[in-house]
This record gives sequence, C-alpha cells and structure tokens, in this order.
Amino acid sequence: MAVVMTVVAEGCGVTGGDITASLPPCVDSYCDCSDFVTQALAQEVLDAYKSDEYGLDRDGNGVACEALPPGPVTLDPPTYFSSSEHLALGNPSNAGQDNPNNWLIEREQYALSYSRDRNVLNWASWWVDSGWLGSVDRQDNFRPDGGLPQGFYQATPGEYRRSGYDRGHMVPSGDRTDTDQDNSITFLMSNIFPQAADNNRGPWRELEQYGRDLVMQQGKSLYVMGGIYGNQGKVGRVTAPGRVWKVIVVLTPEDDRVNPQTEVIAVDMPNSDRIQADWQAYRTTVDRIEIATGYDLLSAVPQNIQAAIESR
Repeated sequence: MAVVMTVVAEGCGVTGGDITASLPPCVDSYCDCSDFVTQALAQEVLDAYKSDEYGLDRDGNGVACEALPPGPVTLDPPTYFSSSEHLALGNPSNAGQDNPNNWLIEREQYALSYSRDRNVLNWASWWVDSGWLGSVDRQDNFRPDGGLPQGFYQATPGEYRRSGYDRGHMVPSGDRTDTDQDNSITFLMSNIFPQAADNNRGPWRELEQYGRDLVMQQGKSLYVMGGIYGNQGKVGRVTAPGRVWKVIVVLTPEDDRVNPQTEVIAVDMPNSDRIQADWQAYRTTVDRIEIATGYDLLSAVPQNIQAAIESR
C-alpha cells in the first residue's frame, strides 16, 4: 500500500515517530543524494530538516539534490498478469514486458524486475520453504544472463574486479540449495548487484541466515521481496545502489494465509562499508520502503490487511 506524505518540521535532529514514519528510512541514520530515487523525496527530507544536517542543499538555494530526476515515482500500469508463485503477494512495480527499465524476468526459482538503463535488477521476489533448501554445494558460476532481451547490455563478473564492491546476490545462493540447477540460477548476473563488502558479509548475510533458520528450525515458510534503489556511481556499466531493502512475510504451518497478525520483517540499510553488524538496527516498515522506492509491496494482499502489517 503505497503512501506518500509531506511533513515540515523546524530545527535539526528531528526524531519524532510521527515525522520519520512519513520519510525514507535513510533519515534513521544518514542520508545523502545517492539514497533517493527522485528529487521530490530528497526535497521532503530537506523540508523536514530545515538545518540541512544531511547536506542535501549543496548550493544553499533551498533545492535538494538537483541532479536527481524530479519525480514523483509513478508505477507502470498493470498490463502483465503472472501466475508465478513468486508473485503471489504482488508485483511491486507492475513489471512486465512493456518498459525496458521495469522488465519482468520469471524463472522457476524466482521473479525479478530488471532495468536496461541501470544494467541491474530493481527488485526480486521468491519463496523459501524446506522444499527449496538442501545440501548442494555453492556453484559459484557467475555469468551473464543470456535470457535478457536483445539490446540489453550483458553485465559480466569481470566488471567487479578491483571495484571495491562484492558481487552481491539478491536471491541468495543459500536459499536455493535443493538442486545444482536451482543454485546455479542464482549466479546469473541479472540477480547480482554491486554490494559493499561489509554490508554483504555482515548484516545482509546474517538476515539471510536468520530467514533460513526460521524455515529449518521452526518450520516456517517465507515470502521474500528484496531490492535496491539510489545511485552511488558505476561498476563498469552497472549502477551501484545507495540502499538495499528486504521484506520477509513469515507464514506458519498452522496458518499459511496472510492475516493482520502475520509477522513481517522489513529492513532498509545503506549500501556502505560503514554499517552496523546487527541487521535489526535497520528494521523499518513496509510503508517506509514504499515511500523510498515508489513501489506497492504486497499489493495482492487485501487493503485492510496491508494497513495492519505494513505499518509495523
């Protein structure tokens, strides 16, 4: 349920829940222009923090991050309808085969939206239950995705050499260990993004393992969405994001339907080496990730249930 609100507050260091709940998650730690999808979102933060403690107004003219596209973010119309189990709770950006920067890729193992201009995924969605987890070895066969449409640039593993970034998985290798083929598919470069090493090997990996522990130790099933946004430069021709996010809907064997009491884990963290080790330090709400990205997450869930689970 996408919500956009504008809040104006005087002074700096504003921390009231009513204010931060309506702003992108970066305000919980530190924001810069690489953390925003549009100038309009950056302007909301500047308007809320009049002292400009994040340095968004670099020339003092009252306009934040002027190089960003103006916004606001608008979703593509829902022209493509999928029967993929990995989109059972929604298609966050209405990805399909009409917009090359919101191009839907559906595989048996996951679904994702890809951007031709950024040469990187926008988001991915996948189920994790005991049927997806096994004991196969990590394949480590990073390679271009030959399934991308003609005319799309083919990112290669070599672009990451000496870049300062890891080849970060969105759909984790560890979530697809039942067969060699399932694991191998996660190494397609369309599922890989430039990820800061301390993020990839720290809180992001710990969150991935926490999810698998819920499945293997408690018998839970997970519906996972994860993605990136912002822009902090290029790795070869691939855009390095400023932020990474993930939403995990936790379903139990006793109740496999989403209801107002369903547990939802939402995190949004900087794609930075200056990062805390505990993923729980970056917990947020689905609503705030929607504000930051412009997506409509869990759009297939009834509105009254979305209202209950996306705000906590």
